Amino acid sequence: MGYIMLFYYSLTILLSIALTSAISLSSYFVTRRKTFLYLTITFVAYFFDCSIPFQHDFLTPQVTLETPSFWDISTPYTFLTTGAIFLQAMWLAVCQYIDERRPAVRFGPIVAFIVLSVGALVLTDNIRWREFLYFNTRELLLFWMLGYLGYVYISHRNDAIHDALSRYVRAYFVALLLVVAIVVENVYIQLIFDPGDIPDTAWFFAERSIAENALMLYVASHVFRTCWKMLSLRFEQPPERSDAPMSESIDRVMPMYAKRNNLSKRETEVLALIVMGKDNQNIASEMTLSLNTVKVHVHNILKKTGQQNRQALIRDFWKN
Repeated sequence: MGYIMLFYYSLTILLSIALTSAISLSSYFVTRRKTFLYLTITFVAYFFDCSIPFQHDFLTPQVTLETPSFWDISTPYTFLTTGAIFLQAMWLAVCQYIDERRPAVRFGPIVAFIVLSVGALVLTDNIRWREFLYFNTRELLLFWMLGYLGYVYISHRNDAIHDALSRYVRAYFVALLLVVAIVVENVYIQLIFDPGDIPDTAWFFAERSIAENALMLYVASHVFRTCWKMLSLRFEQPPERSDAPMSESIDRVMPMYAKRNNLSKRETEVLALIVMGKDNQNIASEMTLSLNTVKVHVHNILKKTGQQNRQALIRDFWKN
């Protein structure tokens, strides 16, 4: 029963992370904001990080585990790679948000993380302490990130960065509490806990932190909500463009839209310009028509499509 619960717990984590990475990628395609690209990389890397403990279930399902195996780091350099990628990408997203551009700040922490992680693997003989020191380099980096954000928040009291961070004060302290919880969990599981008290099917938790999962799900919930609001706003107020990719997209959608709404050839041409963001005067000039004629066409288009205004018309067009 416990193994079944573990299975569905893990699937829930993976699904949540995958959905967050997908909506982050969608937000990047819509806005071209690098923050969303970095967040996409964060959650894709964390998806693989969460999947690593399942590797042995597929590759060596018949292996009998001994007690020392509980503290064995099965794939240390794989964990190091996925950890470095998702932590660095998350830090770059933060740097993008607070407009931090100095290379030493953007990339120095991850270099230190990699050096300390390798050092813990190579220089520590005790298997319990090796696992503890190795995995807690992540928390050390997270504490540094939170500490730096706290410093930026306090030292920029009278500018836009302070105002931008003010809306996340509560989230900041929740994240700090969860990082502390990760360390407490690691102390117990990796230094105190006796693995003989549980079946070896639950030894999965030696390489997986519930508190870390909770932290990433908390971050994911904020990212998901931000992306959802942004994409909803774009749907309510679609951007107006007139470049080549926009024209190609209009050409793909227009035939079916015009046919379904019984638009005439002239009305179809006017609608294309409306979607590109042209006002009535510009449409009249481009099509060599009188302003009143264009107004009549616009009125007829709105009537046939059942839309009340231009924004609703553009939204309905792209909805298809």
